[in-house]
Amino acid sequence: MTAVKVYRFAQQPIDNDATLSHAYATMEFIIRNKLTAVPDSEMDVDPTHVDQDGRYLGLNSSNPTH
Repeated sequence: MTAVKVYRFAQQPIDNDATLSHAYATMEFIIRNKLTAVPDSEMDVDPTHVDQDGRYLGLNSSNPTH
């Protein structure tokens, strides 16, 4: 497995689902959406838990992995 690095972010686009606040995403997603990454929040995750936009789904997913 090749891990994907995701980072916590402190803001979200207004049209996003509220459950994604304080979520994790890839740095590309954070930069593209002009979000603010939280320092020291880097986390290695399973790539299957990251959606095609770069959001990490494992913490706030409607289908928990455990």
